[in-house]
Amino acid sequence: MASTRSLLTGEPRPQTVAEQVEEECCKACPRLSWKQRLIGFSLCFALGVVVELGSFMRIVELVGGNPKPFAVTYSLGNVIAICSSFFLAGPYKQCKSMLAPTRVIATATYLVAIGATLFVALFDARIPARAGLIILLVCVQTIALFWYMISYIPFARDFVKNCCKGCCADATGMGA
Repeated sequence: MASTRSLLTGEPRPQTVAEQVEEECCKACPRLSWKQRLIGFSLCFALGVVVELGSFMRIVELVGGNPKPFAVTYSLGNVIAICSSFFLAGPYKQCKSMLAPTRVIATATYLVAIGATLFVALFDARIPARAGLIILLVCVQTIALFWYMISYIPFARDFVKNCCKGCCADATGMGA
């Protein structure tokens, strides 16, 4: 078992399980320069967006009763795009960040929406309004991903909330 040094005493102490996992992940991932990380992020994110946009070529199949190609392709593109952040932070740190209190609800909503999208698309039973349900779940995926991503920008969530409150107040005629 590997050990690290205590910050307070300087004496060796055993690594926690999380530290061991992080160390193993770091061994598996090559050391990248900041430029390489940005290139990897950009390419992976662009690939995810291209796959997502490509899924819309399958929208006719979705409406025609074959939702599998659209739902799988869109969800795969979404996962590729979110995995691009692994280049910036590293897989372990990114996964840990996804479970931070400020992001856990957005992360859970995002993952459940992806799972539900795939379930509805791949489950062969008769589901009423299947295409509409898949479109709704894709919208939930997109909104949850957006909410998750802006959590990294200081005050962005507050800004979006205030904009939505203002828009809702204007729409109901309550705005001043």
